[in-house]
Amino acid sequence: MGSINPVPAQPFMLPETSQITGPVQSLDNLRSVRPSNRIFSKSSAQMSISTGSNHAKVAQSAYSVHDRSAGNACLRSQQRSEDLGGENMLRRTLQILALCCGTLGLTIPAQAQFRFSTEALFMSRSNSGSSQIVNGPGAFSNEGSSDFEPGYRFILGGSLGDYDMEFIGSQIDGWSSRSTGTLAGALAFDDTAANPVVFPGGTANTLAFTNSLYSAAPTPRDEDMESERLQAGATYFVHESSRFQDYQINLGTNPTLNPWRISLGWRQMRLNENNSVGITGIFDALDTATGAVAGDVGNVANDGLSHGAIVGAGYSLRSGTANGYNAFDVGGVGIAPDTLRLYYNSRSENILNGVQVSTGYQLASERLVTLEVLGRFGLYHNYAQGSVSEFLIGSVNDDSVYQRTLSGSQNGVAVGGTLGFKAAVPVTDYVSLTAGYEAHYVANVALASAQLQGLTTDVLGGRSYSVRNRDRLILHGLSVGMLVTW
Repeated sequence: MGSINPVPAQPFMLPETSQITGPVQSLDNLRSVRPSNRIFSKSSAQMSISTGSNHAKVAQSAYSVHDRSAGNACLRSQQRSEDLGGENMLRRTLQILALCCGTLGLTIPAQAQFRFSTEALFMSRSNSGSSQIVNGPGAFSNEGSSDFEPGYRFILGGSLGDYDMEFIGSQIDGWSSRSTGTLAGALAFDDTAANPVVFPGGTANTLAFTNSLYSAAPTPRDEDMESERLQAGATYFVHESSRFQDYQINLGTNPTLNPWRISLGWRQMRLNENNSVGITGIFDALDTATGAVAGDVGNVANDGLSHGAIVGAGYSLRSGTANGYNAFDVGGVGIAPDTLRLYYNSRSENILNGVQVSTGYQLASERLVTLEVLGRFGLYHNYAQGSVSEFLIGSVNDDSVYQRTLSGSQNGVAVGGTLGFKAAVPVTDYVSLTAGYEAHYVANVALASAQLQGLTTDVLGGRSYSVRNRDRLILHGLSVGMLVTW
């Protein structure tokens, strides 16, 4: 038999990590790779047995140690790969969610929590407080109405949950009116308007309200034998101005949550007015019994309105000479007559404070336009102040100026309401253009045009004044503005 040549033992080799390409999926994959990279033949095994069992045990132990190390490394690599994959997945998910939220935000209209509106107002004013100034053929009054005048309004509001608060401030101070005319007939100061001796052409014009001049003209033993008047052709004017301010604080329901809203609030309104009436003409005085004037036979010597009679009626001299006014013929030929202006100035101021209830309902709420109906009703305390000043102003041939002023105040209860509608057209999610129409009604206020009616005469002939605060004010007109919400 031939001899058996021993086969040299081949070295035991473990796979290197560089030979494992790509991500390691599992420990089984690693073990499936191991046989193709390990040199371990039957001959070498027999040789190891023949050389001794200790050597084989050592080799087997080395193999086992390296096998476990490679497996653990594979597991750690797999765990790191899985951790990185989870982080990448979370990052991509957050990016997708952020993109979706951003896209969705561009398509949802802004839900406002605060708002600010500025508006231009164009309001007309009318009232029930006009006073008759002159009675007779040339009768006229101081009508207290005004045409449309501009104003402004600011609104600041905010909503929190179910509640809403707003502040409103507005003002209109351009109301003004003026009228003029001429009296074709004479204007009598006293009670001689129907006397055919001094007014042969018919009844003369007279002042239609209680006035101090009426007390001065028929003063006993001084002026009662003459008919004082302005000659025919006197001119007149009536001028009135008014300013209205409105401040509100309302607390109520959030208007963005429901089509309707209701609120309870405090409101202050201020109405300040001024009314002036002037009548200018040539002063004259004729004897009541005969119609005689200065220079005529039998003329009663006076021929004018004396300083004593004027002061006795309650006037005081403001400037000029304390000599009253002379009749037309007193100066003689070539001497200009005394020109006299009767001037009456009335003022009123109302400060109203009280509570009100406000309601609103959106009739239409679309992306193109929002239409809302608004209403307010309130009960207010009105502190009204007023005054009436009477002036006698001489000119041309006389410079005497006399004045009498009476004033007073009154507390009262006023009621008021507002009704209107407003449309808003969105320009962006945060800016809208607005336009509307509204009417305001306030009862029991003091109007300047009515204060002449507050002059009265007591049983002793004394003059007194009481503020007239039972009139009505009506405002109505348009509003145009811009609303900003955020």
